[in-house]
Amino acid sequence: MRRQAKTVFIVLALTLCLAGAARSYDKQSMLDSADPADRPSLAAVLDNDWIEKLPYVTDLQPGWEVCPNKSNPAASVETRTILVMTDTEDHQALLERQVPGSLEGFPVMVVVDRTEQWRLEGERMMTKVQPVIDDPANQWILRIPHITRMLPSTETTFFGEPITAAVGIALDSRRNLKKVQSKVPKTIGGFPTQFGGVEMGSWFRQYREGDGQE
Repeated sequence: MRRQAKTVFIVLALTLCLAGAARSYDKQSMLDSADPADRPSLAAVLDNDWIEKLPYVTDLQPGWEVCPNKSNPAASVETRTILVMTDTEDHQALLERQVPGSLEGFPVMVVVDRTEQWRLEGERMMTKVQPVIDDPANQWILRIPHITRMLPSTETTFFGEPITAAVGIALDSRRNLKKVQSKVPKTIGGFPTQFGGVEMGSWFRQYREGDGQE
């Protein structure tokens, strides 16, 4: 049985985004700069970077496995783990027979990295939204106070997989969200609307429950 099948609801949440090139830096400096809670799993990765040299391994990361509680997300169970990233399910099965089941007390998960696939899918979805944003018939939305821009966006799963295209409504501040929500249609041109802000000049970030107030 494949290790990843041990729990039906095991899913990926997040990694520390440790770039392979960064491993040429001093390991102790990397550990010193990491969050104290992340240091043990990061040390396990840095001490076992031989795994990254195996065929078909695309990255080795500290991360989490999550058993989500759909009725109460706050009660979801998270366990720190070591993530061995690869590109296909066939290579995943091969690597699961080659890597240890745990490293320095952390369970090892071999997972298919779909980041690039999801990025391309998201870009294709957002391309469909741009004509709706550019349509003169929808420009009245930009005249609503506190709305600064409309941008292409996507509805995604908890883990970042794009589901459908969306119209992002960027505000000047999250504090003004309630003032604007009732004035904007739930869909524009057939696409659902999202509220958020603009980061790094052009990246739309949707407001989500639990985000801090601006």
